[in-house]
Amino acid sequence: MKTALSKLCTIVLVVLMGATTVMASVSHTAADISNPDYYDLVKKLKNNDTNVDFQALRLAYTKTPDYKPYSTDDSAKDAAFSALKEKNSAEAVKQAETVLEKNYVDLDAHMVCRIAYREMGNMEKYTFHNTILKGLVDSLYASGDGTTPEKAIIVISVPEEYFLLNANGLKTIKQRSLAVNGHDYDKMDVENKKTGETMTIYFNIDMPYGWLNKALQKK
Repeated sequence: MKTALSKLCTIVLVVLMGATTVMASVSHTAADISNPDYYDLVKKLKNNDTNVDFQALRLAYTKTPDYKPYSTDDSAKDAAFSALKEKNSAEAVKQAETVLEKNYVDLDAHMVCRIAYREMGNMEKYTFHNTILKGLVDSLYASGDGTTPEKAIIVISVPEEYFLLNANGLKTIKQRSLAVNGHDYDKMDVENKKTGETMTIYFNIDMPYGWLNKALQKK
């Protein structure tokens, strides 16, 4: 499934953003974004109004009861990818929508919907999910370029890290966590699958790591 996911990510993001390993240079911190109500933003999107702050949407999701970055059930997502691989677009959408009911910022689920609706010839739904996916991905790049801990890409889950790596045609050589100046990071040594070029990308994992620490303290 990871192999299929990697291929699909690469195909989608090549079209979506050029699949470049050069990250955006604009840097923000999580504190820069206001925290509107997640459910209001999702309702707005479902009413076909895509003029929302996607970074604010992602951050707002972390305040909901459904935010569980280290204890997720991926059965519906796996079923969605399996259906997509089997050319069963309707089933792929059904399973992906199940994921989105609890996590409307899930990149993989929107990607599945994007591909499936295109295969079904529903260009309105294709455009809708394409816009959301692009907005979510752009919000990740807007948080930092990943070249240093200070410019780390701010993620709310580990799957966001691997989505970006796969989309840029990168494979992980080594991963380790580190703490710098009160923040937590994933330091990823990666290699370009086509050119063999190596680089290091930093992801800020304050939010998922903070959730994990709170969950452990409750036990």
